[in-house]
Amino acid sequence: MRGQEPAVSRQQPDNRDAERRSRSPHRCWRSVWSRWAESPEHTTFIRLGKMALKTAIAAAIAFVMAQALHWKYPFYAVIAAIIVMGSTAGSTLTLSGQRMIGTAIGAIGGALMASIFGSNPWSLAGSVFLTIFLSSVWKFNEAAKLSGYISAIVILNYHHSPWLYAWGRSLETLLGISAALVVNQVLFPSRADAELRRCLAETLVGLQQFYQLVIDGALTGDYDRAAVDPLKLTIIGSLQKGRELWKEVHQGQLGVLPEMRVNETWEFLVRRIWEHILTMEHTILARQQDTYWQMLSPYLMQLSQQSAIAMLDLATAVKSGKSNLLFPDLETSLAKATDQVQHLHNVGQADHPMDELLRFFTFFYTMEEVGRKLQRLASTLEST
Repeated sequence: MRGQEPAVSRQQPDNRDAERRSRSPHRCWRSVWSRWAESPEHTTFIRLGKMALKTAIAAAIAFVMAQALHWKYPFYAVIAAIIVMGSTAGSTLTLSGQRMIGTAIGAIGGALMASIFGSNPWSLAGSVFLTIFLSSVWKFNEAAKLSGYISAIVILNYHHSPWLYAWGRSLETLLGISAALVVNQVLFPSRADAELRRCLAETLVGLQQFYQLVIDGALTGDYDRAAVDPLKLTIIGSLQKGRELWKEVHQGQLGVLPEMRVNETWEFLVRRIWEHILTMEHTILARQQDTYWQMLSPYLMQLSQQSAIAMLDLATAVKSGKSNLLFPDLETSLAKATDQVQHLHNVGQADHPMDELLRFFTFFYTMEEVGRKLQRLASTLEST
């Protein structure tokens, strides 16, 4: 019996190994899923899915209601519901207002021209010109083309009474808008301040990626333009969307808890960080065979790593409303890099061309300013 014990003891680890191998694919997939669920891509995927679902439901409701009312052209209600659906109730209301203004101007202008001149190319041209021109003069710029489109529909499609036809199109548009507004309030409602926090967080993540690519280009001399160009367009889109959300947030901040309010300084700081990184990019694109950078590469690398970490931490904090962020390692890296640059500034310039020195100091002091802006952004979280 004793002679068999080693065989038994050897067999048990083999069984455990087989069990681990049998469970490893499941654990692997679960790990992949967990990482994806915590990633920004998952958040974007869910947000886009909710937006698409809200739009689809609003369109279906508009269609069903138009059919129940026996309206002849229910697709106008469906189109309105789809077009005015926004990510927040405020953005939907803004789009709805523009849609109704454009529809009203276009319907009245088209009906008036059709009543006087009938349906022909001249009345069509005159109607489109008049409605677009008046919308622009009255500062309804976003409704201008829509008004011309509606007036053309009235001119081309009315049969007996252009005024009755125009009234019908207005009602159908109003029905679609109402469906979108109700669905946006009931299904996955989103506040403008929460949407702005998410947008700022995405912008900071994009800036971190852009910043890292610029730093890599500075230290290696190999700048990945193919990756940078689409990333810059994404950041610009986020900045533009953030500016639109700021307008909506300013109107609704009074009802928000103090700890969840969005600090107006954030927009300024995020935009300055974006402009600083653009300056750094311009500097490395102008580089030639510069060698001054290499003497400071360890300090630049350390500072860039801490700045990148700070951007990601700030993105999480802005989105969640968390405060009490401290970046002691960033402060240490800033101090070390600044001291070293100042030392070389005093003793190591004679062997380097002035243009090279100007490029480097422009790059470094802008990089230093990015770190200072990140520290200031963290401090503003304490005041919200």
